[in-house]
Amino acid sequence: MGEITKYIEKFLTYDNLQLKEIVKQDEKRNDIQPYVGPQVGKLLGLLIRAINAKKVLEFGTCLGYSTVWLAQALKETGGKLISIEYNTELYETTKKNIESAGLSDVVELQLGDANKIINNLEEDNVFDIILQDSDKVLYTTMLEKCIKLTRKNGLIIADDVLFKPMGIPEKFSMPVHEYVQKVFADDRLYTTILPIGDGVAISTKLCD
Repeated sequence: MGEITKYIEKFLTYDNLQLKEIVKQDEKRNDIQPYVGPQVGKLLGLLIRAINAKKVLEFGTCLGYSTVWLAQALKETGGKLISIEYNTELYETTKKNIESAGLSDVVELQLGDANKIINNLEEDNVFDIILQDSDKVLYTTMLEKCIKLTRKNGLIIADDVLFKPMGIPEKFSMPVHEYVQKVFADDRLYTTILPIGDGVAISTKLCD
């Protein structure tokens, strides 16, 4: 951990105590993708509060770390979260963590394939924020539908977008690199990347 990261994280507090427990759970495993981390988690909570988001859609829960950050913020705005997880075991663990966090009334947790579920959502059912943290090969596949399901001035947030410059193997980094190229080239979106965690791309939807 670099000195800048240490300095920042010295000030960060957890919005929900269950987040500390999820970190402990993660430390005991080596079979899952890294969770978003406290800097990204705090960013998610800030963005929800900043735009007073009421409807958020999340793809990929891991152990529920980002889910709890999102849901805690939505509890304060009076909003709801739909969260999708493909892996049955991670789904069950996330469900328990949401319950332990006292956020079951905020989260609708669904088990299934993100690409199939998003294509079954009605396009008049728009979201304030969509968080993309599913299988990396789905980032570009799902992008068009994500844009359609995001309200004007809403946000599409993608995690792990700096895999390529980090030297992550191509089977993971190239799909994300292609996603980054697409969101920066799309005139409907206004996009930037923040170099926190493994990189976060934030796109606001300008128009349909």
